[in-house]
Amino acid sequence: MSNETMDDELVSQFMSFTGSADATRAASYLEMSGGDLQTAVSLYMEHETGNEGTSGGGGGGNFGAASMGGGGGAEDAIRAPDATRTMRLMDDIPGMMAGGGGMGGLMHGHAGMDPSMQLMNAMMEEQFAQSAFGSAFNNSGGRVDPRAAINAAAAAGLDDDDEDDDSYHMAQVDDDDDDEVQVVAPPEPPRLSDMFAAPTHLIHRTGGFNGARAMAKDSKRWLLVNVQSDKEFSSHALNRDVWRDELVENLIREGFIFWQTMDDNPDGRTFCERYQVHVFPHISIIDPRTGRLMWRKEGWTQQNPVTVEFFAEMAMDFCSRNSFDRAPQAPRQAAAAGVRPAPQKRSMNEMSEDEQLEAAMRASIEDAVGGGDDGSSAAEEKVMEIDEEDSKPAAVEESKPSMTDELLAMNVPAEPAKGARIQFRMPDGKKVVRSFDESDSVKTIYAFIAQSLEEARGGRAVSLMSGYPPNELINDIDSTIDECKLSGQIITVRWQT
Repeated sequence: MSNETMDDELVSQFMSFTGSADATRAASYLEMSGGDLQTAVSLYMEHETGNEGTSGGGGGGNFGAASMGGGGGAEDAIRAPDATRTMRLMDDIPGMMAGGGGMGGLMHGHAGMDPSMQLMNAMMEEQFAQSAFGSAFNNSGGRVDPRAAINAAAAAGLDDDDEDDDSYHMAQVDDDDDDEVQVVAPPEPPRLSDMFAAPTHLIHRTGGFNGARAMAKDSKRWLLVNVQSDKEFSSHALNRDVWRDELVENLIREGFIFWQTMDDNPDGRTFCERYQVHVFPHISIIDPRTGRLMWRKEGWTQQNPVTVEFFAEMAMDFCSRNSFDRAPQAPRQAAAAGVRPAPQKRSMNEMSEDEQLEAAMRASIEDAVGGGDDGSSAAEEKVMEIDEEDSKPAAVEESKPSMTDELLAMNVPAEPAKGARIQFRMPDGKKVVRSFDESDSVKTIYAFIAQSLEEARGGRAVSLMSGYPPNELINDIDSTIDECKLSGQIITVRWQT
């Protein structure tokens, strides 16, 4: 298209928009844009503004000079601002708002709508129908009143409250007058006082100390006493760390009656005076048959704390060394009063040969020192009760070898690679682990212990106890290790008294 055939009106509009005085340049931009004025102006603004500002020649010389601040008439070279324009991102769809209006018109669309737009509208309509406003949308034929739809959805939600009580943590409470809704509060976090509270589920709380002692005596269990003080934090730590442990609870329920008290109440003060308790927390084990203090532990330090492991080992060791099957040991009242009890005199029949020889030598020495006092000689004769029959040398009977001699002479098999693994707690507190063949007898275990301990090799008898409550293994000495289920067990070794 040439300048002669170009529409003069478009050229003049182009020149007014761009501020260019070159009609030929305006005509060429219009020709490049196919007669579209907006496109031509955009091309000019993108490509020619910079060129005109830097070149200072050609058709845009005046504009360039004005923009660079050169020459006069700068005010005439400044172009007018662009007119305000309003554009739509998407043209109105004919008939979209007619009749249907709003969301319904948008979704129902138009017969001449683009296929992709129709597909998108169909998807939107399906999702909208499944929402809370779907019923209102379907009932109104595609016309939705937002306020009515919201009210309808709220009403539907209230109707469903009875079905969703669990999800909303609500509980319906029936009342004669009306129905009340009670909100179930979430569980509260554990409080500090609960963490350090006394183990009430373990404590015997009837009859004080005497009631706990009577209960322990009737049930043939030891009395475990714990005296605490509010001034000592270690007392509260004992409640939290030891008494609430599952292993400790099981040990207490099996072998003890547990009694806990404070140092400032009457029962606590009486106990502290009777058993001379001055440091807290105090833990002790009492024989309920005699009231004798058999074990005690007082105080709590960082170097020597009372832990679960300490108490569990102590309790098992104590129960293995003490049993209700043996007669109780009465308290030594004479020794406690500072009076040394007089030695009991025995007759010659009850003495061994060495003891008889020692008694005879002692009597002869006293006879020589006392100058043959008739009274003393008569007293000695009465105590010794020597007669002709006793003075005669007794015939030496052939005695059978003792149990210790038999164990020391027994051949102990070598430790197998696999077998029954048993842990021994020695009298000095050390722990020894050894494996035995499951077909070996319990007597083999006795022989191993007797040959391992120096004092046992010297003739001192040992006692082996296992299980809980501890049982003496001497009764099953001829049974096998497998029959006694000793594999994986702990056997306590102690000296016989």
